[in-house]
Amino acid sequence: MRPLRPRAPTLRLPLGPRVASPGARAAIPLAAALVVVAVAVALGPWVSWARAGVALVLVAAAGALHHTLARRREPPRGWLVLDEVGVRRHGSEAPLVEWREPFGATVLANATRTKLVLALTSARATRFLAVRVLDPGDAAEAPSLFERAATAPDVDLRADESAALCAADAERLLSALAARAPGALDRAYLSDATGEAVVLDRAELRVGPRRIDLTAPLEWRAFVFQERGSHMTTLCQATWVRQGDGELVLVAPMADTMPPPRDVPDARLMQASVGDPPPRELRRAIDRLFMLPLRRALDRAPRAKPLAPRWPDSTSRRPSTT
Repeated sequence: MRPLRPRAPTLRLPLGPRVASPGARAAIPLAAALVVVAVAVALGPWVSWARAGVALVLVAAAGALHHTLARRREPPRGWLVLDEVGVRRHGSEAPLVEWREPFGATVLANATRTKLVLALTSARATRFLAVRVLDPGDAAEAPSLFERAATAPDVDLRADESAALCAADAERLLSALAARAPGALDRAYLSDATGEAVVLDRAELRVGPRRIDLTAPLEWRAFVFQERGSHMTTLCQATWVRQGDGELVLVAPMADTMPPPRDVPDARLMQASVGDPPPRELRRAIDRLFMLPLRRALDRAPRAKPLAPRWPDSTSRRPSTT
């Protein structure tokens, strides 16, 4: 019995900049040379109809040559492959994600939307794919990519840009992920500083043993506070959440450089009041890359009637603008 051949990939996307090949760079000089020859033929001492016919053929050949050569690109650095197992880089046995296990896909971008990263998260690992915006036309072909992108500091968007997807291909990847793994675009698998799982799903947020129902009313508030140590003071961002009798505070250090909230697409979610450090028993430290995606999920949940805080802080005196 002959062994089964593996099925062909359902999607192959090029990775890396598609620079012009040497032939493409020669397209204009070669086409121009043919046009010069066509002009010379048209001015030659031959029969008029012959001169005109040959000149037209040469001009048409120049146009066809330029069109063919100008489109040639150097081979991509690699390929991103979607097959029956999952998503992987061509030549790598280890998939980035597998269809058989739940995973999440989160789009992150800098404030100017010129640099994007697709974070593929699962219970096993987090993988990052860089996305390069080639030009306005490339961006126009990726509306869902930019609509889903949550703002992150430039310094945190670390991925191999030499093996980046273009925006249009990243859009195709998101569509394929949504088709093969429904719910993946609304899901994220993280962990806090103690190693406890932090899982965002379409209808709930789980932080260790705590479960927040995103379809039920809840309270949330964004604030910043200073954490004073023995040798330095750290500015931290925080997201306080309360639902029923349970509450927690997601915390992360602030980036050293970040555009003013008014200048970024997620301005409303980034606005925060100044508060006191929350009790340590309520804190859950997370990767700051995912603070805004989690706030987006909380912001979509119904709002509960505000109650008095269970712990004193200055946010009760300065209401958040979120």
